[in-house]
Amino acid sequence: MLEAVSARDIAVSGMRVQRVRMTVSANNIANINTTRTASGGAFRRQLAVLKGSQIRPNMEAEKFGVRVKRVESDPSPLRTVFQPGHPDADADGYVAYPNIDLATEMVDLVSAQRAYEANIAVLASDRRMNQKALEIIQA
Repeated sequence: MLEAVSARDIAVSGMRVQRVRMTVSANNIANINTTRTASGGAFRRQLAVLKGSQIRPNMEAEKFGVRVKRVESDPSPLRTVFQPGHPDADADGYVAYPNIDLATEMVDLVSAQRAYEANIAVLASDRRMNQKALEIIQA
């Protein structure tokens, strides 16, 4: 039997995902000039891969909503800059910089923030409806 779909549970799952997206974007921005990592080479932009769940019979309530499937590295090419005096320059004098565009990261960050705020609005609306239902029952 299908359990009741709760707007609260779905909104909370959305908030969790948007928090991860904001964290990933903030980490990307923090590493925009990182030319050397512990694993070697320049930092690579990270992307959160999301997964939604289709509602179907006999589904558990905690499976509703959206989840972060994984955080993966962006395979796009790194930026190269000619800086022959840099300690991480190759034999030709080029330094590999992360494949991060600040404008793109800011758009992702604002998008995640707005989606987070929208989920908060859903929670507030759900709370108001529940309070109104209780007032009606008590009357």
